[in-house]
Amino acid sequence: MAEPARTEAELTPGAEGSAHRRGAGRVTVMIRPGKLIADGREYLCVVRDVSESGLRIRLFHPLPDHRQLEIEFDTGERHALQLVWQQGDTAGCSFVNQIDCVLLLNRSQNDLPVRQPRVAVEFPAMLITGSMRTPVTLRNISQRGAQLECEGWLMIDELVRIECSVLPTLHAKIRWRRPPRYGLVFEQTFRIDELARACAELQSPGA
Repeated sequence: MAEPARTEAELTPGAEGSAHRRGAGRVTVMIRPGKLIADGREYLCVVRDVSESGLRIRLFHPLPDHRQLEIEFDTGERHALQLVWQQGDTAGCSFVNQIDCVLLLNRSQNDLPVRQPRVAVEFPAMLITGSMRTPVTLRNISQRGAQLECEGWLMIDELVRIECSVLPTLHAKIRWRRPPRYGLVFEQTFRIDELARACAELQSPGA
């Protein structure tokens, strides 16, 4: 059974930042990147702390109106959420179903491979290599790379440039290919706040 929504005080750890008892269970500081899924649209966040009843997250843009909300941790594990409060760039959420906090933390530290959040998008861009300019579609993006769909033929380790209306010019190398899908690794990584704001624009219906 889903637990009732928690108040801001119940979901916010003390200033000392240590694990301690607060109502439903221990609150543990995480400071890890995560991915919010709001009605199928994906957004980056940072998980600040987590307990059996909920978590506190750092946002980099206003959270859009939504009917369903999920969090995906860096292990790939997903849980349904309910937004409880939002103040500035911080929000508190309760888990729709109570979780085993100890098991979650153990998985995050030991069992499952930790991976950078990769945000699914569908956005037009232009790929430039040599004198060729080819329209492509961005399919997902992370701090270090992206996947795109391209009708042209690209070579492994080929250097390319990606231009997109809501991103800075990206210089990248082709890491893998399964035409028409290609994987890129960026020459310069994004800061998480930069990428989070860019992804919010990429997910905007009016973008």
